[in-house]
Amino acid sequence: MSRAIVFSMLLVFAGSDPVLAQEDDFSRNGIYVSANMAGTWYSEVKDDVKNDLAAAGFMNGTVALENPLGLGIRTGFRFHPHFAGEAQFQWFANATVDYMDEESNIDAIKFESLAISANAKAYLLTGRVQPFVLAGAGLLHVNGKDKLSLGTTTEGDAFAARFGAGIEFYLNENFVVAVEGDYLLPTGSLDGYDQVIWSAGLQYRF
Repeated sequence: MSRAIVFSMLLVFAGSDPVLAQEDDFSRNGIYVSANMAGTWYSEVKDDVKNDLAAAGFMNGTVALENPLGLGIRTGFRFHPHFAGEAQFQWFANATVDYMDEESNIDAIKFESLAISANAKAYLLTGRVQPFVLAGAGLLHVNGKDKLSLGTTTEGDAFAARFGAGIEFYLNENFVVAVEGDYLLPTGSLDGYDQVIWSAGLQYRF
């Protein structure tokens, strides 16, 4: 009888090994794609346009910046439990800087922006919850219109650096919810179009 019990226990442990071996691997190597919704704040544009308005004689009203929502997509490759490389595209619809006084409400400038960057990503943890930091470089394109002929730059392309941090939460091995905050720092002709960006989206890991 004792031999039968021992043999039965061995069968149970042998049968459980494959189950134990199937633990989720949240930090495995592989390709991922993601899409997100994003918001932005152009941290310096409002002040620059306000100065241009004052120089043009628009001094008695108030200046307001209306920020758009945007969309983002990215694809990357996790090549180490703590590191990944990715390509990112982000687009924001028309933003406006409005001038308002007692007699008028004018869209002083109106513009949209899109950014493409290559990012290096470092994961601080490798479990179900994975905080990360990233740094990248790429191109910012701004396309718009200076409706009051203030001389404000509203069109052009420029190099831009990206710095960010966020958290990924694994729903399972394949689906990931991510939240992120970035700072986009352009140079050259688009100096002043700095963006503070926050986003949330869904990622799929192959």
